[in-house]
Order: sequence, then structure tokens, then C-alpha cells
Amino acid sequence: MSILDETPETTDNPMDGNGSVFGEWLRQEMLQKGLSIGALVEKTGITYAGIWNIVKGNTVSPRKETRQKLANALNEVIPAAIEAEIESQSIPLPGFEWVDFTPTDLETVPQSSGVYVFYDITDRPVYVGKSSKNVRTRVKDHQTRFWFKAPLVVRGAFLAVLDADLCLKIETILIKFLGKHALLNTKGVVRDGDEE
Repeated sequence: MSILDETPETTDNPMDGNGSVFGEWLRQEMLQKGLSIGALVEKTGITYAGIWNIVKGNTVSPRKETRQKLANALNEVIPAAIEAEIESQSIPLPGFEWVDFTPTDLETVPQSSGVYVFYDITDRPVYVGKSSKNVRTRVKDHQTRFWFKAPLVVRGAFLAVLDADLCLKIETILIKFLGKHALLNTKGVVRDGDEE
């Protein structure tokens, strides 16, 4: 068996180069150790899609917990230069950091309050949401929706915001900024309530 597993969504090779320093490091470690994405799924509990997105470069800055699970499964330490690069790519606001996640893999979704964005296969933002308590719960609720599937929802990004009022303001600004490009936030579409 090849170290590469096939994915049903695409025939692209995730082991081709990408723009993510962590994804590139992970890819190189997998190649050196002869590990497939499937093997890492078994070792980490992260879904195939979650690891695929990291290796492919769709998830540029996975959560620290996700990175650590993958490093532990490889019996490696993530180089300090890579961690520093991930830190440098985050928004330079003290206490605020965007992290990527795979919406179909709840283990990669943060469990705190904040604002999140779903992106489609072309990397276009299609939905902006918020949770004043736990974004993982909100994403789990979205997973039951008819629209929640590839190619419409492929990856997500999350900004931790502890203050409920600020969370609502940031969500509102993002929806207005994206306008008609946030397809599922358009006028007339039923918005889900938040779990207050």
C-alpha cells in the first residue's frame, strides 16, 4: 500500500507541496516514516478529512492541540521555527488568534466562545456564525443541516472571543463585510439561534 490514501472527494495528491509550513512538515515526516493519512487517523483520532486538509494546505494554522496530537503520533517534536511561523501568521491583536479547523471533524473544532467562518472548496467564505459558549456545539448542530457538505463546506476558521457582546459585534461586522459572498447569511435565510 502506498503511503498516500485516496480520498473520495478529489484525486489531487495531498502530498504535493502546499503553502502551510506545518502541513509541509507533516507531509515530510509522513514520507520519511512511510505513514499514510489513514495510519495517522488510527493513531490520533483526527478524521481523514482533518488530516487531509492539513497536509493539503487548506488548514494553514490548525489548533495547538491538533498539532500536538499529530506530533505525538509521529514521535516527533514540532520545530520551534514552525511554531514561530504559525504564531507570526495570526492576527496581531493581543488575545485574538484565528485558527483553522475541519468542520466535519469535531475534534479539530475549538470548545470555546467565538466567531467562525465556513469556506467552500474554492476557499470562498460561505457562512459566518458565532457562539457565546461553545463553537464545537454550534458546528455539531450545523452538521445536521442539508447544506453542510462538500463542496459547500470544506474548511473553517475560528476566532476566540470571550465577551458575548464583542462576539456578536464581530459576527455582524464580518457578515456585513462579506455581503452577498457569505451565501448562507443572506437575507431571508433562517439563522440558527445561539445557545445562550
